[in-house]
Amino acid sequence: MSGPLEGYKILELTSTVSGPFASMMLADQGADVIKVEPPGIGDLARFMGATKSGMGAMFTVLNRNKKCICLDFKNADDFKILKELIKKTDVLIENYRPGVVKKLGIDYDSILDINPEIIYCSISGYGQSGPYKERKVYDPLIQATAGTATAQDPENPQLFRTIVFDKVTALTAAQCVTSAILQKERIGKGQYMPISMMDSALYYSWPDMMMNQTFLEGGESIGELADYFSVYKTKDGFITIILAPNDELFSAFCEFFEIDLYLEDRFKDAASRVKNRLSLTKEISKTTSKFNTKELINLMDQHGIPASVVNQLEDIHEDPQVIEQGSLVEIEHPISGSMRMPRPPFKFINQDQFPKSHATVLGSDTREVLSDLNVDEEQILRMEEREEQNRKLIESFSLASKPTD
Repeated sequence: MSGPLEGYKILELTSTVSGPFASMMLADQGADVIKVEPPGIGDLARFMGATKSGMGAMFTVLNRNKKCICLDFKNADDFKILKELIKKTDVLIENYRPGVVKKLGIDYDSILDINPEIIYCSISGYGQSGPYKERKVYDPLIQATAGTATAQDPENPQLFRTIVFDKVTALTAAQCVTSAILQKERIGKGQYMPISMMDSALYYSWPDMMMNQTFLEGGESIGELADYFSVYKTKDGFITIILAPNDELFSAFCEFFEIDLYLEDRFKDAASRVKNRLSLTKEISKTTSKFNTKELINLMDQHGIPASVVNQLEDIHEDPQVIEQGSLVEIEHPISGSMRMPRPPFKFINQDQFPKSHATVLGSDTREVLSDLNVDEEQILRMEEREEQNRKLIESFSLASKPTD
């Protein structure tokens, strides 16, 4: 798959979401990504969530367009292969807990002896120092620390039903890597880039969520930006309509449906509507609940009032705008069969079909990757045999775990 990063080599020493997502983006942009997994079960995401034929749905999306090999860093022969990979690598991405890479002998200072020009990106939960650095980190912990859980409801904090900061950190890391590549082209130096989920979460959330905590000396509070927006019930579903922040839109809505809410003091302006948002949502729902969702959307479009259907997860692929834009693609995975996933929201000059390759079976690219390194046949056969034995063990465990009639 060609793209602006064609020819750049990325070595991915990561698992689960943040690291794989970051290198997935780089692979989608044309980079040659080699994912290194531990022998045995590899990246735990292979078995997380919905699975089919031994492949996890999340894993197949996050690990497309990559090659995969298995290396045991405690094995001298495998570690020698790792060093050879590092010599030919432009960017190394790792997401071990702080301090682990030093114990393994693959920290930035150690890598400089092998490849002094490397760009080394370390993804962590809370950073490389501080009282939280040793914690095992999961996305909900970052949501708690960064305040997004209380932003949903201070009295009853709620977590997002998506691992948002794993993915925000991945986006941040991928963008920083491409910037570091550009800087290296200009000044001829690589660099160490520690990126934490906590910092990425604050960077992402602060502009709107924390606008009332930005000015240290005064500043007029207008409520939280999220309080301007609501979801309303219809006869057959839900709709969101942008009404509260705009007097003109609110008045137009009220006049069209012949309701006098805009004349009431509690809804007279944006500040009042935010203050009384729960009452406003209840009142507006009395009107919206009289209409079918599609009918109401058409009315809103006709009168220039911003609105959208609240899609159920199973209906998103049928949204006419999603279909028109080709936002989702259906592909045939060689192991898991038919799949649906989002295409990258970008396409560069001369990029061909998407995806270039599918997420592979653990260690299936061993021969190709090691042959490029001129590793001798004996070593290649040793590793292929090891992975074949591991695959059989996993298959037998999976069969043994299945319920019998």
